[in-house]
Amino acid sequence: MNATAAVATASVTTFAATNIDDIVLLTLFFARRVPTRNIVAGQYLGFLAIILLSCAGLLATLAIPHPWTRALGLVPLALGLKHLVLLFRPHGTEATQPDRQSLISIALVTLSNGADNVAVYIPFFSVNRQHIFLILTSYASLVALWCIIGKWLGNHPMILNAVNRAGTILVPFVFIALGVRILLFR
Repeated sequence: MNATAAVATASVTTFAATNIDDIVLLTLFFARRVPTRNIVAGQYLGFLAIILLSCAGLLATLAIPHPWTRALGLVPLALGLKHLVLLFRPHGTEATQPDRQSLISIALVTLSNGADNVAVYIPFFSVNRQHIFLILTSYASLVALWCIIGKWLGNHPMILNAVNRAGTILVPFVFIALGVRILLFR
């Protein structure tokens, strides 16, 4: 296998391994009928921040201190707690309902869930510096694929019915669990 094919294969593998949990989040966002443009733009914005952090780590050849990556768990934890509080408030307008995720909140959840990405990408980028354009192009394409899969799953009748029945209650707990996982296990 030539070097380009090996790097392309490794790019797909590192992306899939570090972003498999994003499929769950994307599926929830799509099933809750968050506008597609918010989901896709938020996912790309959050992933861009992950890439920039990884490149900064590569350029500085310093790893991000482990305690700092744990602090990223505060973002989904705070969003989850906010949504939990909103569950018990009377719903006045559409804009206050928990399924109206903004582009920025989606980007922040993506970023906060990306500490493992940064930890993997810094050494991967370092070893494959000469192929960084191929890696980043692959990743950009794979973010789109992840969004397509998330949208398909979020529109699948069985998943859609389950999310419609339990989604409003499920979303805060998914965010809280993600936040706690990041805080405790990064």
